[in-house]
Amino acid sequence: MRFPPQQIARFFKFAAIGAMTGIVFSIIFLVLPAAGLLFAVNAFGLDWDMRWVPSVGMIMAMGAICGAIFAAGLFIKDQYRPYVEEVPDFEADAEDPDFDDFR
Repeated sequence: MRFPPQQIARFFKFAAIGAMTGIVFSIIFLVLPAAGLLFAVNAFGLDWDMRWVPSVGMIMAMGAICGAIFAAGLFIKDQYRPYVEEVPDFEADAEDPDFDDFR
């Protein structure tokens, strides 16, 4: 199956935006708490083994990969089942002479 070049470009744009969003989420929700934990352990002189904490680069790379996969999945889903919300027609109500705003 061949896809038009515009659709392929949109797919990669969605994946790139998802990767950047994943990096931001990984920094906010993983890197900063891990840095706070490492700081607290060292500040209080606790003898905890903290080698299990991955490096910042590894956390950001995993966030980018997960974000890109999630965005690509949403793009593919939207190609086959687009999100369409039912919107009420307010103009038709205003044209109805029996319509009462204060019911």
